[in-house]
Amino acid sequence: MPSPFPGMDPWLEGSLWPDVHSTLLPQIRTALVKVLPERYSALIGQHVWLEGADEDERVLLGVPDVNIPEVAIGTQRKKNPRRIAAPVVTELPAIQKTGHRYLRITDREQRRLVTVVELLSPSNKDSGKNRPHYLEKRNEYLATGVNLVEIDLLRAGERMPLGGPPPTPSDYLYVILRSATFPRVELWPIYVRDELPPLPVPLDDDESDAVIDLRAALDVCYDGARYDRLARYEAPPDPPLAKSDASWAGEILAKFAKKRKK
Repeated sequence: MPSPFPGMDPWLEGSLWPDVHSTLLPQIRTALVKVLPERYSALIGQHVWLEGADEDERVLLGVPDVNIPEVAIGTQRKKNPRRIAAPVVTELPAIQKTGHRYLRITDREQRRLVTVVELLSPSNKDSGKNRPHYLEKRNEYLATGVNLVEIDLLRAGERMPLGGPPPTPSDYLYVILRSATFPRVELWPIYVRDELPPLPVPLDDDESDAVIDLRAALDVCYDGARYDRLARYEAPPDPPLAKSDASWAGEILAKFAKKRKK
């Protein structure tokens, strides 16, 4: 059963968002692979952070260059016949942490990063220490000629800086930054009562945008995780809706409750 709302479900923005983020990004990748030209690949990456004992000491490491996979069960491990003398052991003054995942589109032939798709999280939009680090990475994309797509399906928090004139306030937002037309920015303001519009994902200048149905991807997540059973529709969403939107949502949920009882 899909969400009863025509676009983004406001009840997915609170405590359920970490799971929504984790499941929606792979669905966006699946939708993209179906429409991407053969020369491109869509891979999920993960920002890696190094954080010291002092929480203000945080360094963006980027994506690991090498991943060592776990050996499958039943695979014989080779024994090293040489014994190496024990090294001196000490402790690093920092621990490694991982940030949120993102989607990167690459040109397989040239091994070149073409576009990054970021599904924003609360940490990107709050005033804490994660926001400046994300903005630093964002600027790096733009400085190196990489297209950037930001999907903001969260009403809470501060919008990413977009320059002027400031866009009309909206509940949700698509932001498309094309390297070929930078610093021009394309915006899709979306309101809580709107359907989620198709999402255009720019590629190289000689290619048309890869356009995906974001709502369809969200429906797959909603059904797969059974969010209809997890969302606390009996209580206001987090953050609360405006009074008129709350009345509108209440009418939708009343019909939804009757439909579920049948």
